Amino acid sequence: MRYSHQKSSVAEETVEHISEMIRTGEYAPGDQLPSERKLAQELHVGRTSIREAIRQLETVGLLESRQGLGTFVKDPSGEVIRATLFPHFITSQETIRKLFEVREIIEVEAAGRAAERAETTQITLMRKWVQAVETHIAREDGQSMINADVEFHRQIVIATDNDILVSLMDSIVGLLHEMRTDSMHIPDLLPGIVSGHRAILAAIEMGDSQAARQAMKDHLTHVGAAVQAYWVQDDPEIEQR
Repeated sequence: MRYSHQKSSVAEETVEHISEMIRTGEYAPGDQLPSERKLAQELHVGRTSIREAIRQLETVGLLESRQGLGTFVKDPSGEVIRATLFPHFITSQETIRKLFEVREIIEVEAAGRAAERAETTQITLMRKWVQAVETHIAREDGQSMINADVEFHRQIVIATDNDILVSLMDSIVGLLHEMRTDSMHIPDLLPGIVSGHRAILAAIEMGDSQAARQAMKDHLTHVGAAVQAYWVQDDPEIEQR
């Protein structure tokens, strides 16, 4: 997936491009990035922008430069990165409730703004990720389904044309991924995810901001209730942790 924000600097866009490559698995933990020259050619930017992007991604712990060897993707399971990117862990029903409250605050309004602002190419990407979620569910490919689900919701935020909001959403992506891991194990949840995505997408396609907000709210309410019920059923003492 490729995107840009007109108001962003070239370096910021480059950070987003490289982050996207890591997020979608194009470069996995332990992989070495191409040289600055090759990355600059691939992303159509100057080497200065590549260097600045790498510096920023090193700061947040996604990349690591090794003297004489090159730049490598760091393992997100490492303690330093987990402390940087995943400062909270799902350890109680209350945490789950708060997580969905944050998602509602961000994503309900984002869906409404996306209905008003989404470009044709962005809607095309939303369709792609909705279909990918359904395909991976049918194949019982849980990890790929989770990745596609994250990208669908993220594309909606991107369509708001607010790069600060995108960064805010990205800051909790690790926690969202942890929560979504349970989705494949919750009875009857997956059909609701499919129908919820379709309703959100249809409203955005029609440019109906109010319907988009309602569809997102309904979707998050349904998924949140199912996830919380699953955690309580799985461990009745979870709230005492």
